[in-house]
Amino acid sequence: MNKINILYYHAHFFSGSETFIYQQAINPHIHASLLAKRYINSSGLPLDAFTKLNFRRTWWDGLVSNLLFIFGVDQYYQHRSISILTKLISSQSIDVLHAQFGFNAIRILPVAKALQIPLVVSFHGLDASKLLRKRSYRNGVKKVFNYASAIVICNPAMVDALPLTHKQKDKVVWIPYGIDTQKFSGIVHQAHSNPQLLHVGRLVEKKGVPDLIRAFSKITLQNVKPILHLVGTGPQENICRTLVKELALEDQVQFHGWKSPEEVKQLMQLCDLFILNSRIALDGDSEGLPVGLLEAMAMGMPVISTRHAGIPLAIDDGVNGILVSEHDTDALTQAIKVLLTNEEKRHSIAVAARKKIEERFTIQQMHEKLYEIYSSALDKRQ
Repeated sequence: MNKINILYYHAHFFSGSETFIYQQAINPHIHASLLAKRYINSSGLPLDAFTKLNFRRTWWDGLVSNLLFIFGVDQYYQHRSISILTKLISSQSIDVLHAQFGFNAIRILPVAKALQIPLVVSFHGLDASKLLRKRSYRNGVKKVFNYASAIVICNPAMVDALPLTHKQKDKVVWIPYGIDTQKFSGIVHQAHSNPQLLHVGRLVEKKGVPDLIRAFSKITLQNVKPILHLVGTGPQENICRTLVKELALEDQVQFHGWKSPEEVKQLMQLCDLFILNSRIALDGDSEGLPVGLLEAMAMGMPVISTRHAGIPLAIDDGVNGILVSEHDTDALTQAIKVLLTNEEKRHSIAVAARKKIEERFTIQQMHEKLYEIYSSALDKRQ
């Protein structure tokens, strides 16, 4: 395989909730460069392997362009940015430009056109749900689809959500996120005297954490007091903390805040059950395919989640996990009780979960599929 030079574009690399982008970029079949305004690296993952390019503007340029972009007037951004970015990228011998999220593809599109570089765009969640309610955004992604060599989705249902023409649908490629099964290796989980339940994800509406707390409060087991671990921060944290106090669960619910990928892995090793109570938020925001859920399955954890977005692609209900309907708190309570009281069921689900990841969701599979679309895009250019 000849390595291809890929430029990944995002406003910032790498936030703790976007480790899936990092996993794409460490593809051994490519040389990845990163283009961003900021390198925050709250994920704590090493950046040494990447060439890092900074797109710097004055604070005034950024403020004006962002305000105008919100109102669908993007000419200012384009005129001020194209010359800067064109000069920056043209010196890097880039073969393919890969924009992460639809909104970034809109902004980098004129640069790709100016340099005649193939453009690949990946959609991850809110950019294929919530943002589509904005007319300016819909119009912008339609222009992206006209030019893009490939449109990568993590959930096949995005095909129907995105404003694609029949011909543009031929450009769509489903590439699910891949897990490093050597790093996230299946282990035998020993049941604790007090069962340990784990949620990992931002405390935002689409994660359904308040309802998870309510479901947890209804669990009564003889001589057993389960513990719920909540990993993540977000706008609903105060709601969750208040609810825990109202339900008198202070000694059973632990708020861990943000944790690094390695710390999350350690918690997965210590806990007995993984729960993700996802749903469509009132503003339309939706999951793509939650990586934390896939990592838990790779670790051999019994998992409970919802029939939402790409989750049923990973979980076969009753086989390698349990699925409940969105907002069905009673069903969620019952599912938790079933797994906490049935050791044989927990074990069979855990084994099947690990097997599903090994068969369908490995990082090697993801890297190979990405290399194929990069190669195809480069061939079309030549």
